[in-house]
Amino acid sequence: MKKKIIIALIILALFIPTYLAAAYYISAQNAPVAERTIEKMTVTDLDGKQFVFNKESKESKEMIAFFVEMNDTAKEVPSLPAQMKEMEYYKAVYRSYNKDKEYKYYFTTNPEEAYYIDAQNKTYSISTQKAVEFLSMQYAESTYEASTEPELTVSNMSVLEPYNIDWKYKAGAGEFISTSYSGKQDASSQFPVSGSLQLAFTNQPDYVTVKIMHGETEIFNDLYENLTPSVIGETNKTFNIEVSAKWYESEEKEYHGDATYKFTANVSAPASFYLGENTIEHGEFVVLTAKNIIDVNAIVFKSEPAINYTPTFYKEGDYVVALIPISVTLDYNPSYVFTVSSGGVTEELTLTVTERAKKNNIISKASAELVSRTRTTAILESFANALKTTINTNETTRYWEDLFIEPTTRQVRWGFGRTVTISSTAGQYINTGVDYLVVGGDQAAAVNKGKVVYVGEQLYSGKLVVIDHGYGLKSWYMNLSSITVNVGDIVEKGSIVGVVGDTGYNYGGVSLRYELTIHGVPVCPYSVSEEGIKMYVG
Repeated sequence: MKKKIIIALIILALFIPTYLAAAYYISAQNAPVAERTIEKMTVTDLDGKQFVFNKESKESKEMIAFFVEMNDTAKEVPSLPAQMKEMEYYKAVYRSYNKDKEYKYYFTTNPEEAYYIDAQNKTYSISTQKAVEFLSMQYAESTYEASTEPELTVSNMSVLEPYNIDWKYKAGAGEFISTSYSGKQDASSQFPVSGSLQLAFTNQPDYVTVKIMHGETEIFNDLYENLTPSVIGETNKTFNIEVSAKWYESEEKEYHGDATYKFTANVSAPASFYLGENTIEHGEFVVLTAKNIIDVNAIVFKSEPAINYTPTFYKEGDYVVALIPISVTLDYNPSYVFTVSSGGVTEELTLTVTERAKKNNIISKASAELVSRTRTTAILESFANALKTTINTNETTRYWEDLFIEPTTRQVRWGFGRTVTISSTAGQYINTGVDYLVVGGDQAAAVNKGKVVYVGEQLYSGKLVVIDHGYGLKSWYMNLSSITVNVGDIVEKGSIVGVVGDTGYNYGGVSLRYELTIHGVPVCPYSVSEEGIKMYVG
C-alpha cells in the first residue's frame, strides 16, 4: 500500500508542472497585456496605416513599453462617453502566447478626452499626461486634419501628392511636428489638361509660383495669378510643369510649410458646352452637348435652382451628350442656370422654362377596391423597387431616330402633367404619363426604335413593356392584356409590343398608359412627337 502511495505521489509530481503551466497560460490569456510577454504589437491609425513593433529595435521596445504603461496608468470607467462612440479609433493588436489581443484607443485633439477599450471590452480613461505624449508622436498624426499633406488637383481632373515637402502641423500640447521628404511623386507623371491650367489645393497656400517648360524652352516662371490661358495655348502640346507653394506660419493656423509638385501636362483644346434648345416647357427635357472632353466622368454639373438630377454623359461621335429633365414635380421656375466644368473650363448656360397651360383637375372614378389593389403607397414603392434595375441600367447606343410616334392612333384621355383626383379615396397626384381612350383588341406600338429591357407584370402597371431608346431615355407601355416582344429584342418604330387591356391601375376599364422617362424621371412626350429631340450639331 505504501508503495502504491509513493508511486501515485511521483506521478502527481510529474503532472504538477504541466497543470501549473496550463493554469498560468489560461490566466495569462485573460490578464491585461504585460510588457515581458508581448512578442509583437501592431498599431493601425485612423487612416488605416499600420505600424509594427516587434522588439527588434530600441524604438519598438520603447513603443511597446509606452503602450503598456499607458494601459497600466489608466483608470477603469463605466463606459465610453456617448459623443465618442461613433468616432474612429486606433487599434493595437498585441501578440502574446501565440494569441492576439485587440485594444481600441480613442483620442481627440483634447488630451483630457482619451480612452481605451481592452480585449475584455472594459473601458479605461487614459491619463492626460500619457495622452499628451501619444498625441505628440508621429504615429498620432491621423488625429489631426492639419497633418494631411496638401494635394494638388490639376484642372479638376488629376490629383498629385507633393514631389518635395517640408510640412509642420500642431499636435499634442501645442508643439509642431515636422514631415519632410523628397522625390516621392514621379515627376514624369502625365496628366491631361483641357484649354487652361487650373490649380486647386486641399489647403489653399499663401504663395504659388509656376514654372512651365516646353522642351528646353522656359515659357513661364512667375506667380500663378499671372498665368493666362494664352501661355499654354489651345493646341495639342506637352509641357513640363513645376508648382511651388508656401503656407505661412501664423497664430491662427495649425500648419505651415512649403511643397513642390512636378508633372507633365498634355494640353488639348478647351471643352465647350451647348444646349440643344434654349427654351422648353415645364416637364420637358433638354440635351446638353459637350465638345473636347478628355474624361467624361470628370464633367461637373450644377444647376441653380437645383433640379435634383445628376446628368449622365454618353459618347455621340466626337461629342458627349446628356439628357436633362426638368421634372413636372419640381416647383415651376422660369429659368435655370447650368454651370458645367471640364478640365480648365467652366461655362454657364441658361435654360428658359415656360409654364404649362393650366387645366382643370381630372376626376378619376376608379373604385376604392381597385385603388387598394393597384395603387397604394406600398404598391407604388414595390413597383419602384422592382423596376430599379431597369431604370438604372441604360443603353450607351442611341437607337432613336427622328420624330417619335404615339403608341396608338386613339385620342388622349388624360394628358401629361395634369392633376388627378381619385373621387373614391380623395387621393391626388400629378399624371406623369399619357392615358388613351382605347378599345379592346387595340395594339400598342413602339414609339421609336429601341431595345426591350423589361417584360413582366406588376400590381400597379399591370402587364408592362419597357423599351430603352438609348442615353437613359425609355418608353413604358402599361395596362396590356398580352405582350408580343421579349427582353433583348431590338424593335423598330411602330413595331407592335402588345395588346391593350385592363390590367393594373386602369381607372376601371380597358386602358393604355404610356410614359417617357429619362433615368427614371418622367418627361412630357408631346414635343418629341412634334419636333423630335433637338441636339447641337457643330
